Amino acid sequence: MSQSSPASPPPHRSAPLRSLVLRGLLGALAAAVLVAAVALQAPKTAPPPVLGALPDFRLTAHDGRPFTRDGERGRPFVADFIFTTCGGICPAMTARMAQLQHRLPEGVAIASFSVDPEHDTPEVLARYGRDFQAGPRWRFVTGERDALYRLATEGFKLAAMEVPPGERQPGGDGPFVHSSKFVLVDGQARVRGYYDSEDRAALEELLAAAAQIAKGL
Repeated sequence: MSQSSPASPPPHRSAPLRSLVLRGLLGALAAAVLVAAVALQAPKTAPPPVLGALPDFRLTAHDGRPFTRDGERGRPFVADFIFTTCGGICPAMTARMAQLQHRLPEGVAIASFSVDPEHDTPEVLARYGRDFQAGPRWRFVTGERDALYRLATEGFKLAAMEVPPGERQPGGDGPFVHSSKFVLVDGQARVRGYYDSEDRAALEELLAAAAQIAKGL
């Protein structure tokens, strides 16, 4: 009586599946390595350089509160110099700053310093700020003229002066000379950049630098 041969074992189907899984894992690993390599080779923007430090100052904001160097520690800000009766560049500068306030990173403030403190009292500055829809992180700053001009020239390294009556030009910006630059200051009261308020590309650079400063770079 013949005996039937034992049934052959069923084909093993897990090997192809393991091979597919292994190839998938290896492919994913290779992709991760490639992404990491590209990231390492990508150019990284250096933080803005330190260009100077502000001296101690004690001034007054438009809301009547003190505006001091120590009081601003830890809070970066963008600064400019204006005066409310300016018939030239000041309105354009303030309008551009009004646009920037909505794009600046959280934690970066704005400070607009008046070069005409005798006229630009806190009340006058408060009205001026409302005309430009200034938000809560934007301060308009006044104080003693000598203190303001010293801060501008010795701290920010920007021009600020009253033009003598005999040298004033008809139809000019007004009786005061000041810079049209925006200045980025970090949380340690250090100047980190100067930006042309009339140049769109420069303002984009300001926003990028402010984002780095907001991260503590």
